[in-house]
Amino acid sequence: MSNVLSLNIGIAGCGTMGLPMLEVLLKNKIKACGYDIKTKEFFPTIQNNFISSKKEFFSKCDLIISVVRDIKQTIDLCEGKEGLFETKTPKILIICSTLSPRFLRDYFQKSPPNITMIEAPMSGAPMRAKDATLTFMVGSTKNQFENIFPLLEILGQKIHHIGDFGSGMSVKVLNNFVASCSVLAVRHVLSEAKNLNITTNQLLNILNCSSGQNWFSENLNNIDWAKESYNNDNTIAILEKDVNSLIDGLKNSGSKSTNAMVNFQKALLLGLKNIPKYPE
Repeated sequence: MSNVLSLNIGIAGCGTMGLPMLEVLLKNKIKACGYDIKTKEFFPTIQNNFISSKKEFFSKCDLIISVVRDIKQTIDLCEGKEGLFETKTPKILIICSTLSPRFLRDYFQKSPPNITMIEAPMSGAPMRAKDATLTFMVGSTKNQFENIFPLLEILGQKIHHIGDFGSGMSVKVLNNFVASCSVLAVRHVLSEAKNLNITTNQLLNILNCSSGQNWFSENLNNIDWAKESYNNDNTIAILEKDVNSLIDGLKNSGSKSTNAMVNFQKALLLGLKNIPKYPE
């Protein structure tokens, strides 16, 4: 892995994050291809750089960046039919999906010896993926981090080595809990503003220059999912999954969360599931 940019790179999961990441790699003349459970017709922008067969995808790729949705899809990618764990040659797997740290640490122990597993969860939403300005939180050895850094530097702007495997995902789910709170809080006050004779624009203008300022309010007009209602398949549901990832990660961790904080976690999940409709 002396020159990561000379390897054949594969993006597993060509959704709202994976597809723009693959497009960035291709624009930078990196040998890269994509795989997804959807068919090639859904990805006209990458044309011949899409591989429909999971077996062929893994045989052609030296390094796989996993951007699949959740634990179930991660397990299917690795252990399902013709999964990565069936391969016999050396492979590097970089997990960028947001998953439970507890699950991930256990899964690390299950990986075959020919698989080098690194975690690099990311933040920034699709707009940052398109601009190649993502933030990565890497959990790996120091040498592994130094080896993959040139690749992550193409995809992102801020690349942090948090520590050993597991530490990157831990900081990611903590971060995403805060982000989820901000999303729900902003959507809640926007839905209530009209009841106090305040317009949406008035409130956003004040939020973004006052103590209520946050990433979601600042970027609301650039985030493609910012006005979505809850749906099992959309990004609001991914926020719900991320909150559950933190809750699961805290199991057996020695967490001393009070009943009030546990209720807060539950309220956040319920709020996301019933997020107020974006005002017209």
